[in-house]
Amino acid sequence: MAEPEFSALWLAFRGKDGRERDRVIVGVAAAFVHVAAADGRVDDSETQRFVDVVRGSRLVSGDDATTAELVRAFRAVVTARLSAPERGRAECLRVLAELGLDSVRRDMIWSAAQAALLADAQLGDGERRAQDEIRQALGVRAAASR
Repeated sequence: MAEPEFSALWLAFRGKDGRERDRVIVGVAAAFVHVAAADGRVDDSETQRFVDVVRGSRLVSGDDATTAELVRAFRAVVTARLSAPERGRAECLRVLAELGLDSVRRDMIWSAAQAALLADAQLGDGERRAQDEIRQALGVRAAASR
C-alpha cells in the first residue's frame, strides 16, 4: 500500500486552491486527528466536534457544502493517520510544531486540542499521551496547560 500524501491532505482544509482559509485550520485538524486517533479508532462524535470547533471559531463558514468538505478532509486525514500510524503521528506533530511558532495560532490550536480531548467523552491513556505530545509540539509550558 502506498504511503499517504499528507501535504495534499492538509491542503484540503485550506479550501479552494489551498488559500481560502487561514492555515490555523490545519493545526486544529492536526490536533484533533492526533487526539482522535490515539485510541486507534475515531468516533463520529470526534468528527462532529472538529466541525463544531472550526465553525464556532469562525475559521470556516457554516454552510452545508463547507461542512461536507471539512468532514471529507477530516476523514481522509484520519484514514491516513490510522493506516500509517508512526508517519501519521510524526506528520501531525510536525504541523503542530510549525504552527506553534506563532503565539496566536498556538493558543487557538491548544484550545482546540482541549476540545478534542472531550469529544468522545472518554479520556484514556493514549489521549493523555497525545495531549502531552501536542503541548510539547506547540511549545505550551506545562504549567499553562492545566
